[in-house]
Amino acid sequence: MEMTDGPSYITPEALLGLRFGAGPRPTWDTAILCFRGDTGGDALVRKLNARPVGTKVLYGLEGSLERPFVHEAALGGLRIVLVGRCLWGAPQTAILVEELACLGVRTIVGFGVAGSLVSALGKGAQILAARGLVTDGTSRAYTSAADVGPDAGLAAALATTATALGVAVTPVTVATVDALYRETPAAVRRWLALGAEAINMETAPLYAASAVCGVRSLWLGHVSDTLSLETHAWESWQRPIAMTDVTVALTVGLLERLE
Repeated sequence: MEMTDGPSYITPEALLGLRFGAGPRPTWDTAILCFRGDTGGDALVRKLNARPVGTKVLYGLEGSLERPFVHEAALGGLRIVLVGRCLWGAPQTAILVEELACLGVRTIVGFGVAGSLVSALGKGAQILAARGLVTDGTSRAYTSAADVGPDAGLAAALATTATALGVAVTPVTVATVDALYRETPAAVRRWLALGAEAINMETAPLYAASAVCGVRSLWLGHVSDTLSLETHAWESWQRPIAMTDVTVALTVGLLERLE
């Protein structure tokens, strides 16, 4: 087979070309990936007075008028897109980062939750993913490093925001897991040995894909549940909405510093 110049694999630009053709494309400079269900994502949509985009713009997100996936908002000079219900872990995260970068986004904030593996991090603790362990398969397509991190400027802006709001935000090391229902004691021991304090399904690919795509990113959220290796007890995701309200305030405060 004769090889031609350029990539021999599918690219986000190729799919965006199929999706939009020669017509106009949406443009944003800032994105929020909501790694939450409707309750968390809707709280952020309301706070930012965001409006549904109304058409399919991103891979795999077939929203409806009654239940859209994608909203947009303006805050000062920022053009913001909010992508809701990003629940499918590393592959979805990396796909969205790649497509958003092609649409002009240069800053991505991950708005999520994480499960605590250590007693020092109780339910409701507000956290910054200061280090993402590359423990998933997707991130390996983007980096050979053992861990990845957020943009330093965004992390500093979040720290300033937290101080202004009087909210304690704890920097933590987060392991990325691929299998929601296979967080076994052996797996937990392995993550703890690597230095993990919490787990979710998106931190490492968010940071790794963003770095490759020239996008700065940061993940923030709160502890939604806890898992004890000693007792093998899982404390469920049920929690007061006030925990989400604090994370929303931190997110909006961070965005206000990016205007």
